[in-house]
Formats: sequence, structure tokens, C-alpha cells
Amino acid sequence: MILDPLNCQSCSRCLDVCPAYEVDHAALQARCDILPELASFCGPVIEAWEGHAKDAEIRFRGSSGGALTALALYCLERRGMHGVLHVGSDPANPLRNRTGLSRTRQEVLAKVGSRYAPASTCDGLGLVESAPAPCVFIGQPTEVNGLRKAQRQRPELDKRVGAALSFFCAGSPPTKATVELLRKLKIDLAQVGQLRYRGNGWPGMFAVTLRGQSAPCAEMTYHDSWAFIQAFRPYSVRLNPDDTGEDADISCGDPWYREIEPGEPGSSLVVVRTKLGREIVRGAMEAGYVELTPAEPQKVIASQRNLINKRRTIWGRRLAFRAFGLPVTRLRGFPLFRLWLRLSFKEKLKSTLGTARRIVRRQYYRPLDLQKCQINVEFNSK
Repeated sequence: MILDPLNCQSCSRCLDVCPAYEVDHAALQARCDILPELASFCGPVIEAWEGHAKDAEIRFRGSSGGALTALALYCLERRGMHGVLHVGSDPANPLRNRTGLSRTRQEVLAKVGSRYAPASTCDGLGLVESAPAPCVFIGQPTEVNGLRKAQRQRPELDKRVGAALSFFCAGSPPTKATVELLRKLKIDLAQVGQLRYRGNGWPGMFAVTLRGQSAPCAEMTYHDSWAFIQAFRPYSVRLNPDDTGEDADISCGDPWYREIEPGEPGSSLVVVRTKLGREIVRGAMEAGYVELTPAEPQKVIASQRNLINKRRTIWGRRLAFRAFGLPVTRLRGFPLFRLWLRLSFKEKLKSTLGTARRIVRRQYYRPLDLQKCQINVEFNSK
């Protein structure tokens, strides 16, 4: 975390671990053990599964069947890992997130479910590095990429990362998105005691519980709440090619390839990317933590069409940024041009000219005000 951008000493260490500066997946794409049907769209996959946590409570409370939580618990309880580094609601301010190292089932379940607000699992890497035994890391795709970069820089940290788990993610909205949604629901921000974005069913409801209350005072369907808050996401998420956690050992996501029946219990797609991931998934199945059946590659593609379609547009968007002389992330190992060529002529124009129009309208070509950047960092770290 850069605490003082005005006091930069040009050491470039921040760039060495920053996924917004450079992402190199060439080695991942060159692996000979991955499924070719999925490599272009979601990186290295050696097998895919569909299922859920066998524990009924975890399956109900989880965002999509609780598989990610169940796999983390398996690592903690059966593989001797010291803890699970992940993000949960900040007890002092439910609108914000806080990173923590969970050591027990109760602590893990306290952080279950999606958090559609700014988060940084990597700000807790010091807890992993100083742990007496390896830990599980759960983070967004870009965070797992940052983790892998940090592992290469810090040997002691590398020894303490027992497994990296991720989830399909279209990018986090800012806190302002949640604030505006609560205002739309006419809820006093100071009175919010608990905030759940989804879960407690599949896909679950956005639910707000006031301080001192046990039942939600307001609810909204997942689809309606996400449609509202996703519009606040920064444009940078539309330039990020990895929304499925390609650097992780295991990634999980919703199986949106079919319609969900009302009251249907949660289910997850479990994408295995490494031999370690396969070992964890098979062990969790044998130990009764998850119940899974093989999933065809086409199900993975059909479940995440929005993310895949976004990936097809990125080359055109980056072209527009370059035309204005603006910097873009250094990317290797992503077949973005080949994917862009598959778009229709109209979609190609939209990805380039639409981005150019946005650059002009939002004045992205203007230099950043570092003083304002510092104020934003200080505000978001409170």
C-alpha cells in the first residue's frame, strides 16, 4: 500500500508487485496440461466441477453454494494450514471491508459471502509471512496476481502460502455505490449494523439490518442491487483481462449457464488450475467437505458470457487509450487481439470509438493530481 504518494523515492518496488502495471501469463498459457477449450477465455484450467458444500449451513450462507468456504475449511482443518487470509465486513463500519486471518470455523464463517466494495486481501500478507505454518489466501483475481508477484519478491512469504483461492469477479464497485444504494432505500447510514450483499439462499438478497435489530429492515434482489452498484465501478475494471482468477490454484463462480429456480439451494462452478488445486479438491471431496460432479468446459463458458464478452473488447479499448497517448497495463499471455477479431464490425467500433468518447468526456488525458490521490488514499484507509 502506498501511504504517501508525494514521498515517492522511485525505488519501483510497488511496480514489481502491482497487477495494474504488468501481468504476464505467457507461462500459464504455455502449459501443456490445460484444457484448450478454456485457455483463451479464462486461462489455465485442468478440470472443472459443479457442486456445493456438503455442510448445509455453509451452502446456505455462501454466495453460490459455499464451495470456496468449504475448500478453505478443508485446508484449515485437514491439511494443517495455520489460517485463512480473507476479507469480511468491518465490524466498526459495515459499509467497509477488513482483512483478517481466520483460525477457526467460526471465524471463517463470519466472513462468508460476497463483499461488493473495495477490499485488499494483500494488505494482510504480513500476517501470512509471519505465520508459523502455511496459510490459505482468498482474494479477487487481481489480488491473487499481486500475491504471486509478492511471493517471487519475498521467499519467506512464498513458504507460507499454502494455497491461493479466487472467484469469478467483474470488479469491485467503490464504497460510494453502496452508500447511494442505501440512500435510495432511505436508510440512515449511521444506523446500519449489518450489510449483506448476497447469500442466505441463492443467489440471495441484498439485505440491511439496523443496529440493535436481528432482522433486515430492507431487502433487494441480487440482480437489482448488482445492476445498481455495478454502474459505479471504475473504468479500469473494463481493461482487466483476468476476471476468473487465472493465477489461483482454484477458482469458483456461479453456474449461470441455466435458469435458477426460486428457492433452489446454492451451487458453484469449481475450476481447478494447478496440481495442488486438484489435490485439494479431491481431498475435500473424499473428506466430505464438498459434493461435486464433473462440469463440461462449455458450462464454464456459458456461465460467464458477460466476462468473456468483456475480454473480447479489451484490445479495442486499449487501442483507444494508446491513440490518446495514455498508459495501459503491460500484458503478456492474453490472446486479446485474436478474441477482438471475433467481434462483429459494429462491436469493434464500439470498443474503440466508444472508449475514445469516454476518454474525452471524462478527461482521462489530464494529468493526475497527486494531492487529491493522497487525500483519497487517506480517506479509504480509515
